[in-house]
Amino acid sequence: MKRSRRIRAIAAMRRVLDLALVVFVASVLGTIIVGQVVPQFGGALYVVGGPSMVPALPVGAAIVATPVDPATLRVGDVVTMKVGPAQAVFTHRIVRIVDREGAIWIETKGDANAQVDPSILPATVVIGRVDTAIPGLGYLIALLSMPTGVLFAVALAGSLFTIAWLLEALEEDAADAVVRTPVDAESGPPRSLKPARSLSSPRSRQRSPIHAGSPTGPVSA
Repeated sequence: MKRSRRIRAIAAMRRVLDLALVVFVASVLGTIIVGQVVPQFGGALYVVGGPSMVPALPVGAAIVATPVDPATLRVGDVVTMKVGPAQAVFTHRIVRIVDREGAIWIETKGDANAQVDPSILPATVVIGRVDTAIPGLGYLIALLSMPTGVLFAVALAGSLFTIAWLLEALEEDAADAVVRTPVDAESGPPRSLKPARSLSSPRSRQRSPIHAGSPTGPVSA
């Protein structure tokens, strides 16, 4: 019974590690694919680094900014912009559109901010409209964007694989041990059988009848 519980516990841990390894590898491959595919369609991939758009865009979310014609912008659109001498990138929601001398200007605000942004901006600063956001994926993107992060991901995947392989080996050894054990621990060892009495023992010879072919006296004619 104890060995059976041990086998089940090892098998459960191995399944958990297998699932974690599959999820991690799939996430890494998915991140790489997204990073390669999005630019092919003209979009740009960014990571939300601040809480100004919570809860619509949580910190660590990956967003896809798709290029858009400024004339199609509407109040309520979430847009990614690049402004200032430092070309800082941030993502806010449009709360007002202003027509200034035939050009489109926008006023923006973070959903979590109490006030609108300090100044209105020309629509030409808009990189794209945000239509897709994947919570949590930004952390993995940031990790894989650094050489040390790539090494960490490879090491983590290798560790998960090694531990899962060791647990599988332990599970197989425990199962083999159960198969090789002929006696149940609860029933105890089998009782030894008494050896069969030899037919040639003295008592057997004493009790043997006289052979019919061995006469004991003279035979009459």
